Amino acid sequence: MIRLLARALREHAQEFSRPERHPELGPFCTYLQRRYKKPLQELPPEAWEEGLLEYVAEIIAEGWDEYGAPSAARSPEGHYLASAETPEGPLTVTAESKREAYRKARREWARRLLG
Repeated sequence: MIRLLARALREHAQEFSRPERHPELGPFCTYLQRRYKKPLQELPPEAWEEGLLEYVAEIIAEGWDEYGAPSAARSPEGHYLASAETPEGPLTVTAESKREAYRKARREWARRLLG
């Protein structure tokens, strides 16, 4: 999926003379230029793919360092509660099983980091 998205980003970026100044594409294009120390037009599709994978991985790793990972525990009422800190503030979810609560919290935690 990331590889397909990277290809689409590359194709879209080719529509602009200065994609690094584009409001949505800019941060990623700047990241690629710094990472590979080449103009965007010289980067092969594989560089865009690897660059996007690394970009997403860095966001997740930095979020993990800054906010920590979600955790889950049983509530006194018997259901499971998972919580985490995110850039948007605290996150809390409930579920019938610990695994499901933790899964829901991880998914939302990642969504907020990548949003």
